[in-house]
Amino acid sequence: MKKMNWFAIIASLCVSNAAMSTDFYVDPKGNDSWSGTLKIANKQNTDGPFVSIEKAKQAIRTLKQNNIFNDKVTVNIATGRYYLSQPLNFNLMDSGLAGKEVLWQGESGAQVTISAGIPITCKKRDATFWDCPLTKLPVNNVYFDTGRIKGNTPKFELYVNDQKLELARWPDHDWAHIKLPLDQKTQFSVMATMPILSGDIKAAQVHIFAGNDWYDQYLGVDSVDKTANSIKLSSPTSYALDSGRRFYIQNHPSLLNAPGEWLFDAATKKISFVPPADMSPNKFMLSSLPNLINVDAANHLTFKNISFEHSTGNAITIKNSNDVVLDQLDVNNIGGKGVLVTNGQNVQINNSKVHHTGGDGVDVSGGDRKTLQASNHIIYNNHIHHTGTELLTSSPGIRLSGVGNKALHNLLEQGAAQGIILHGNEHLIEKNELHHFCLQTADCGAVYTGQDWTERGNIIRYNYIHDIIGYGMKSVNVEKNQVLYETPSRGVGVYLDDGASGFEVSGNIFENVGWGVQIGGGRDNKITNNYFKISNNIDDLAIVIEDRSPINSWERNQKLLDDSPYKLASWKQKYPELTALMNNKKWPEGNKIERNIFVTHNPDGKFSRYVAPMATTVIANNIIWSTIGKLTVDYKVLEHNTSNWGASWSQWTSAGIEQHSIVADPCATIENKKMTTCPGSPIKDIGFEPLPTDIGLIP
Repeated sequence: MKKMNWFAIIASLCVSNAAMSTDFYVDPKGNDSWSGTLKIANKQNTDGPFVSIEKAKQAIRTLKQNNIFNDKVTVNIATGRYYLSQPLNFNLMDSGLAGKEVLWQGESGAQVTISAGIPITCKKRDATFWDCPLTKLPVNNVYFDTGRIKGNTPKFELYVNDQKLELARWPDHDWAHIKLPLDQKTQFSVMATMPILSGDIKAAQVHIFAGNDWYDQYLGVDSVDKTANSIKLSSPTSYALDSGRRFYIQNHPSLLNAPGEWLFDAATKKISFVPPADMSPNKFMLSSLPNLINVDAANHLTFKNISFEHSTGNAITIKNSNDVVLDQLDVNNIGGKGVLVTNGQNVQINNSKVHHTGGDGVDVSGGDRKTLQASNHIIYNNHIHHTGTELLTSSPGIRLSGVGNKALHNLLEQGAAQGIILHGNEHLIEKNELHHFCLQTADCGAVYTGQDWTERGNIIRYNYIHDIIGYGMKSVNVEKNQVLYETPSRGVGVYLDDGASGFEVSGNIFENVGWGVQIGGGRDNKITNNYFKISNNIDDLAIVIEDRSPINSWERNQKLLDDSPYKLASWKQKYPELTALMNNKKWPEGNKIERNIFVTHNPDGKFSRYVAPMATTVIANNIIWSTIGKLTVDYKVLEHNTSNWGASWSQWTSAGIEQHSIVADPCATIENKKMTTCPGSPIKDIGFEPLPTDIGLIP
């Protein structure tokens, strides 16, 4: 009798079983030599779940290769932490189909974490320092942003007890300040006396706001002159150096002295750190891989109930893909952006947490500007916070670009600069709550756009925007080595900068923001049906319209207009104003301020500032109320070149610009993101429409 090959028979049964199954399982206690079709190992310990996510990906490809991909496929990932040796890359071979989607889901009610980091072992050296000898170095050797981050510092981060530590720095807290520029962009003296930085300085780096409060960058240090108390940078700053501006030095051995700081010695392959105060360190992690998930030209995929951590660059990148869903994720402790979506159609980021990212929280672009075809990417019901922890400026919670993307029902909070940045056309920002942004920057908007007349059709509607602070330099005295920064300082709710045009800003609640809406020379914007509560800061205003002349030449805007397809029929139908002749392209023409409620606590009774042409500006049917009993407004009529800063209400109305508005107590209150009015409220007299009651996160 011929001897039977039992191993071959068992293997064939396993393959057959996997082929018929639409469920695979992954478990830290699994084995990649098993079929992956059982949730737990069998009694014989011969079959059970996979141990790696990569093996489950290969199993789905096998289904396709054997032509037995006949139904939805679910990969069930058991509780545990999964460390990647390389990013998970998905392409067309990993796609599902309409009605046959591929779902990657973490175990319900459990903590499933996919990490791009390396666990390390650290030991206490003495009462202050801990040491971590490295047997394996992180993979990444490139900064996530090579344009704004330069130098020789480590390209990875240290996390202790899931808290990111700072590179050893001076000063230990807050900022040092430039005394005098010694040339335009590379050398400067310092106000405070710098510590002695003995030994090689080439690995040191400065984090600097060189010439303003709205652009930061990291640059290497070429040399330090102890006698002159000055620094020479190894690369030029993007903006000219200016007295009083902020910086700090990091990544030098002599600076490791304060709780929460760390340093890497490349020669000995050892990390040393000082634990944060009141911490008992027991978990140590280095970020390593540049990415966790890369999806390229893959469709009908869902990732659900999974945490993603410790990438040095962008955690999840999705490009050229359709119908991909990220649901109930926790993306955190990321060096670059949390989620990056480019091109494709119908990508959704839903019900997730994105936080503690070095760059943007979620960056979404797509669509075709020439045809105005929308990409229909949606960012829905997410909690996004503490973004831009590495690059403080222009690292928003959400970035929208392209055509036809939506940000709905999100809670965004705790950002150094902007909450949302948008560029492109036909985007919708609706029913979000944004608060505590612009914490480290001035001239900054919670929602920001600018520098283009053609990015039209965008709607910012039914959002609750509050506590937008602003932080900036107020004064500097070089002779006395004194500099004063203050907060609040020019935080803006919705900032339509440098010609931003064709926006609808309607039905929003603005409370405790520096300026509610700022129109920086833009055109054809509609600011309607909003509630503005102006604080008791003398500089705070509800609406500011500026002409931006002569500081802006508008050459950039003109070139963008000339290069746009505004003469195509589709654009003419959507944006007829673009083909109309401009009376004066340097003026903010065609803006409408209608049916808004202004309640001011400003000590001067001031509520707005309007620098605009009378003929093309509509300001009408608003309710204005001052809690101090008087009203004032700043205005300038551009056609007549006449102005009146601090004009009384009667002076303002006699100028003939604002029509049919009334001074009355709106009898309205804001509580729990809702506006309520008393029965006798006069808001009906201006046609004010009720605001929705479901702003923010949906439980």
